[in-house]
Amino acid sequence: MTRMMNKWRLTASFFLLFSSLLTAEEPTASPSVQFSPFEASYNVLRSGKKHGDAKRYLKITDQGYELGYSSDISWLIFEDKRSEQSFFSLKNGRIQPSRYVMQRTGSGPNRYYELNLNWESKELRVEKSKTLKAIQWNEQWLDPLSYHSQLALDLKAGKTEFVYQVLNRHGDERKYSYKVAGEEWLSLPYGKVKTIRIERTGTNADKQVLAWVAPELDYLLVRLWQAEDKVEQFDIQLATFKPSN
Repeated sequence: MTRMMNKWRLTASFFLLFSSLLTAEEPTASPSVQFSPFEASYNVLRSGKKHGDAKRYLKITDQGYELGYSSDISWLIFEDKRSEQSFFSLKNGRIQPSRYVMQRTGSGPNRYYELNLNWESKELRVEKSKTLKAIQWNEQWLDPLSYHSQLALDLKAGKTEFVYQVLNRHGDERKYSYKVAGEEWLSLPYGKVKTIRIERTGTNADKQVLAWVAPELDYLLVRLWQAEDKVEQFDIQLATFKPSN
């Protein structure tokens, strides 16, 4: 039971799964590329049964964009509620994150994480205290949410393999890699949609991560599936989507 609950705790934030990529190539997307605001909701499934809901949104701000995520998951005696926000801008066709916040409540201790990136002074500050992190600055850094938007830019530019350097919640650098595995029609709670299937690479052979994005929805993540030791951990599927102002 403890092991199974730990798997849910580690994976309840499904967008963090787009979170494992060597040094990224310079994107070829045009600096004029813009993102369209939206609101989307998802069903969180396991073995075909619904165990929660998740939401995602994108807003335009005075400084650039705010990408947000929240989830509410219950399974047996385990409960997990969390929210994440990434604030970023576009610089020469590349995502440049400035702030990331994550909060989690539920079974076990509550958590709060924060990253602040100052691109002028090249300083990274972490946690609520905004403690200066002793780490060599990297112009390729993305945060656990903003790199999903970089992936969308790279897909639009025609790329099929992706490598990113992502800061985790503590401000430590991780390398994540993915590849396009083909096109596929999916029947989701949202409806039938044509997608691009993406596989995570360079992970343990016992762990599988598959993601599907829909070009017609501006490369929105519409499904995410993960298994470990041949046991499904979750299957997250798009339920609703609407553009917003």
